[in-house]
Amino acid sequence: MQNEISVARSTRDILPFLAAVFIDLFSFGLMYPVIVILFRRLAADHAIAPPHLPLLMSVTFAAFPLGMFFGASLLGDLSDALGRRRTLLICLTGLTLAYGMMAAGVEMRWLPLLLLGRLLSGLMAGSAPIAQAAMMDLSTPETRGRNMSNVVLVNCLALASAPALGGLLTGFRLSLPLIATVLLCLGAILLIAGAHWPEQDRHALHLHWRRPVMNFVRAARHPAIRWLTLSFFLFQLGFAVYYIYIIVLMGQVHRLPPATLGLFSGVMGLGFVAGSTAGYRLLARLLPGDGPICALSLVGCGIAMLLTAGLGEAAAWPLGFIAAALDTTAFITSLALVSGAAGTKAQGWAMGITSAASALAFFLSGLAANLLGLVPVPGLLFAGGLLLLVAAAPLRLACKRL
Repeated sequence: MQNEISVARSTRDILPFLAAVFIDLFSFGLMYPVIVILFRRLAADHAIAPPHLPLLMSVTFAAFPLGMFFGASLLGDLSDALGRRRTLLICLTGLTLAYGMMAAGVEMRWLPLLLLGRLLSGLMAGSAPIAQAAMMDLSTPETRGRNMSNVVLVNCLALASAPALGGLLTGFRLSLPLIATVLLCLGAILLIAGAHWPEQDRHALHLHWRRPVMNFVRAARHPAIRWLTLSFFLFQLGFAVYYIYIIVLMGQVHRLPPATLGLFSGVMGLGFVAGSTAGYRLLARLLPGDGPICALSLVGCGIAMLLTAGLGEAAAWPLGFIAAALDTTAFITSLALVSGAAGTKAQGWAMGITSAASALAFFLSGLAANLLGLVPVPGLLFAGGLLLLVAAAPLRLACKRL
């Protein structure tokens, strides 16, 4: 009985942190169906000249990861100086404002306001690492493993629910998913403001906007991490192309209605869940170590993407599930390899490299929308699949140096 009370108290204590983790990932996956449906309606209403649609869509896709590329390191600096509670409150207040701006931009069909909100949401999209660090400070050795398993569960729920809800709620009103996110952020702010926080040493505020760039320079000088970083970047770039343009393919080419597009996104979300739970455990039993698991996952995910580019809508559903599951196992093992190569004293730097690489990959993949007038959507998906196959080569070189 006493143990059950202790578990319930522990879960209640970490609830505000889990809410911050959920919103960080939820807000990322929510927008892609909304953007695709918005531009489809703008094109149907002739609100934007057809030659300008690819450019404006690419800027809308790329604004979030551009903000994220610089925002992650700046928020880390703020956390060291102001403390994690204040920084999380800044993040969530910024996200509330950003999604309010995007909702207003969608309602008014005013793209500058939507773009500004999207950029701000990227700058503020660093609450998950800060919340996880605060949760680990609060955890005891006995509760640390259980608390991290709760983080994995929340990540899976966010990955599965965000794109599905984005598509489904858009069927009622285009701004409804954005308004729902504003309400979620406000609820998380109330939870965090009233939460118990562990003491944290604070340092003078030093903002280093060049830190993401310097992380890449430092990685290039490391004999093993240079190849792991290259492999991870190619992997993220390839899958970012798939993640964005499979929604474009299903929404604009196959003309799925918003509810069905949301359902397709939900199938991919279930693939993420399957990969992070049963998929990784199964591969870990069959293969000797993270390197072979990562290589097999990259090749398998790349093949699924290539098949998606060549087959029709019906095949895209099961292939989307498979690609998402293998993407997750590749992501988990890539992070483990980078972390192991960096050593115990450079974990923050190693995770900074992967975060910056992901943001840069999604930024470049967003700009690829400019090519839609020249390259058909299946061509972009095919290119994404090839990038994942190519990513296996530097991974092999890195594993030889570990």
